[in-house]
Amino acid sequence: MEIDTLQGVQLGGITQWIRVRGADASNPVLLLMQQGPGLPIINDARRLEHLLGLEKAFTVVYWDQRGTGLSSPPLHTNLDRFEISVARMVDDTVTLLELLRDQFGGKTFVTGFSFGATFAAYAAVRPELVAALVATGMDIDMGAAEDIAYAFALDTARRRGNRRAIRQLEAIGPPPHTTVKQFTTRARWVYNFGGVATNANFNSMLRSLLVSLVRSPDYSTANIIRTLRGMRASQAALLPQLATTDLVRTMPRLDVPLVMAQGRLDQVAPGEAAQRFHDSLTAPSKQLMWFEESAHTPHLEEPAKFRDLLTNVRASQ
Repeated sequence: MEIDTLQGVQLGGITQWIRVRGADASNPVLLLMQQGPGLPIINDARRLEHLLGLEKAFTVVYWDQRGTGLSSPPLHTNLDRFEISVARMVDDTVTLLELLRDQFGGKTFVTGFSFGATFAAYAAVRPELVAALVATGMDIDMGAAEDIAYAFALDTARRRGNRRAIRQLEAIGPPPHTTVKQFTTRARWVYNFGGVATNANFNSMLRSLLVSLVRSPDYSTANIIRTLRGMRASQAALLPQLATTDLVRTMPRLDVPLVMAQGRLDQVAPGEAAQRFHDSLTAPSKQLMWFEESAHTPHLEEPAKFRDLLTNVRASQ
């Protein structure tokens, strides 16, 4: 790597952390915005390099967003005084894009995953900062998505006779699921039944997260504790705010080129909403690319195809 640095940047009145990695400093900048709420990404930098090799074509910026990972509240902080909100996180994104423009010059390519894609789209109101947006498993219509995810989990549990899943899912009741317990219970079973990833379940995802945190040179033991604490705090703060998300209704126009990467098997951000958003949106250019063998994480399930997508996006701008 010609560039491989961990940087603290001031965003929204607090220090947040990015790791910048690239093989050639002249390559365009690519900002990765992690899924969540509450999941970090700096810990995953080397795994993503191994899977996708994006550092060959881009200067890649891995960002632990407000409330996540290295940007989680310090252990002594009163969480009530550490603002985690959709508006604040979108403002953070715009500020970071400004900093990246000033540091590297030119516009930034942005790839967002799940709610990271939603936040990125909100931030793209500043088209002079964004070369193109790749929205992966984008959260578009939360009301419809929650209904589909819950029905998928409960129907699958009943079909398989999984009494534990049936009991837990019936206990939380139908959506909206705006508490951490409700969200985690639904996510666990959607994950275990293949609606989040075709190559992982809920426990293997947690193991992978913990192993990556422990192995990362960037996270101390205190950082890992903060990360886990921040995940819960982020979910508690953001889930009620995100419950009314409906981009088809609220975002008729996007002033940057958009490519949507959508897993055909996604039961978290379902393809029907992606198609509706794509069809209704006015944008300089737009494309909906289907990943036929993927659920909610096509960048992990079909990495070669995802890498080719990003390479083509770079070449087209």
